[in-house]
Amino acid sequence: MSVLEKAVQVIDTLGRASAPMRLGAVAESVAMPKSSTHRLLTELAALGMVRRAGDGEYALGYRLVQWGHLADRSLGLRAVAEPIMTRLRDEVRESVHLYVREESHRVCVLAVDSPHTLRPATSVGTPLPLGYGAAGKLLLAHAEERVLREVEKTLPRYRGSELPTAEELARLRREGVAVSVGEMEDGLTAVATVLRAVGGGVFGALSVAGASSRMPAERLPEITEKVTDAASRIGAALGG
Repeated sequence: MSVLEKAVQVIDTLGRASAPMRLGAVAESVAMPKSSTHRLLTELAALGMVRRAGDGEYALGYRLVQWGHLADRSLGLRAVAEPIMTRLRDEVRESVHLYVREESHRVCVLAVDSPHTLRPATSVGTPLPLGYGAAGKLLLAHAEERVLREVEKTLPRYRGSELPTAEELARLRREGVAVSVGEMEDGLTAVATVLRAVGGGVFGALSVAGASSRMPAERLPEITEKVTDAASRIGAALGG
């Protein structure tokens, strides 16, 4: 078996796992010595295809998310979501982002920028913390308990903000909508709602974000209605 085939086998193993894996578990799954597996994981981590998840564990890396963004045309996500997101951007004249969860982070996989010069500086493929910002709070609310524990342990504060309480997370799960003001950036407001896949499971979050001066409290109900409608249309088009 070539080195490339072994690397693909390791990536497939990590991708199928429901949680980060320890070195010994990876080595056993791919039937390789621990020393060889460790060298391969180290090389893959240096390339961004694997990341160390703490306490000697490994998970898929963020570079694969960026590659997934480049390949999303074949999955149909861009073809389905981008026209709906563009229409939403034109209606509210603010930036629209589609986020998915990657372990204890969220990653923007699609973005349609606001026409305004002053707008959020969100880069596709860049990991952001869960629990902060409208989309981050929603995705944390729908994450597994182990992810919540990891976030509580590693990201207790972000820009001086506290993580949502258990009661807040329960409310977010019920309502499916979140608002943040100044949590990710000073002077930035965001409204987000969940994206549901086939069967009703949450696969992401759709967010509208812009300058707080352009998104005052009295405008938020209108934006919430529009972003919720757009998310429903994306989910329906994808078979959700």
